Amino acid sequence: MTTRSSGFTLIELLVVVAIIGIISAVGVVSYSGYVSATKKKAAENTLYQLSLAQTEFFTDNRIYKVDAKSNCPADSDSTTELVTALLGGTGTIPEDFHFCADSVAGSNFSITAKSTTKSQLNCTLVLSSNNELNKTGC
Repeated sequence: MTTRSSGFTLIELLVVVAIIGIISAVGVVSYSGYVSATKKKAAENTLYQLSLAQTEFFTDNRIYKVDAKSNCPADSDSTTELVTALLGGTGTIPEDFHFCADSVAGSNFSITAKSTTKSQLNCTLVLSSNNELNKTGC
C-alpha cells in the first residue's frame, strides 16, 4: 500500500526560504545604492539651482551672496541663509546635505555641499562659478 503526502518536505521549505533570503539581500544592497545616488544627484541639482540664483543675485546687487564666515562651514545656518537670500525662502533643499557659498578670487564664487549622513559623511560637492563640479569622497 502506497501513502501519498500532500505537503512540502522540510528540506524543500528551507531551500525556498534560503533562496528568498539571498534575493532580498541582493535587493537591499541595490536599493541602498540607488537611494545614495539619488541623494547625491539631488544635491548636485540644488547646487546648480543655487548657482543660477547667485547669478540673479549678482545682477540685482553687483556682488555675490557669500557666507559671512570665512571658512564656509556648510551647516544648517548657512544653508538657511542661502535659501532665504537666494531662493526667497522657497525651494526644496535635500536634508542630507548642508550648503554654503564662498568667495573665490574676489569676483567669483563657489558653492559647497557637505553630506550629513553617516554613510556618506566625507562626501563633498563643490560647484564653481563657471559650473565646474568637483566631487570628493562620494
